[in-house]
Amino acid sequence: MVLIYGECHRIMREAVRVYGKRFPDRNNRPSLSVFTNIIKKFQETGTVDNKTRNLAKRATDDGNSINIVAAVIRDPHVSTRQLERKSGISRRSILRILHINKFHPFHISLHQQLTENDYTKRLQFCEWGLRKLQDDEMFLSKLLFTDEATFTNHGAVNRHNMHYWSVDNPRWLREVDKQRSWSVNVRCGLLHNKIIGPYFIDGTLNSSKYLRILEDVLPELLEDTSLDIRQSMWFQQDGCPAHSARNVTEFLNRKFVGKIKGRSVPRKTNYQT
Repeated sequence: MVLIYGECHRIMREAVRVYGKRFPDRNNRPSLSVFTNIIKKFQETGTVDNKTRNLAKRATDDGNSINIVAAVIRDPHVSTRQLERKSGISRRSILRILHINKFHPFHISLHQQLTENDYTKRLQFCEWGLRKLQDDEMFLSKLLFTDEATFTNHGAVNRHNMHYWSVDNPRWLREVDKQRSWSVNVRCGLLHNKIIGPYFIDGTLNSSKYLRILEDVLPELLEDTSLDIRQSMWFQQDGCPAHSARNVTEFLNRKFVGKIKGRSVPRKTNYQT
């Protein structure tokens, strides 16, 4: 078409006529407008090939992926909304980038806070336990672990994790009673592969209630435990104030002679009144 256009001394209508006469067998003969556009393209670009499409830059291309991954590594707690505001990339694309790169939104786990002295005491407990295991490989099966826990009726509800799939809004409600709160204390133990308890404590635990548990309740809970285990059993408790009261320590020193393990529990002592 370009050559014919030149042969016709750049007369467009003449070039169209000559092209149709020279190639009569072609079904799709170019019209004047098509011929004009092709010649114009050749003059502007030097080619009659279709222009390569400039594809829009993908949000998940290598550059954006590197920036998002780097931001997450720099601050593992950053939210996708913050990334969206800073990068200008949609949250959907950000989630796709993180998924492609094997990142997962792990949730926090809550653990008991330790004080500075707790690390040393835990190390001492582990070293003590290892020495006991060297003397008796069945030692852990003779150690009664005990503790209390308080349960209340005002537990937190994470609405983000509670769903109700429906076409229409069901107006799903959950009643909570913040004005009339209650709590219950539960004591439980673990001896080898057996759970000792639970035992529900009425009100706040104090030394008198704890002593009654040790004197009256614990023997009942241990009825199914063999006599040899009970006679060789060690007793473990934490540093709750009720556990270290004088009347409690006196009883424990009589009941578990030299076999008490816990915080604030004195060695066997003879108290005089």
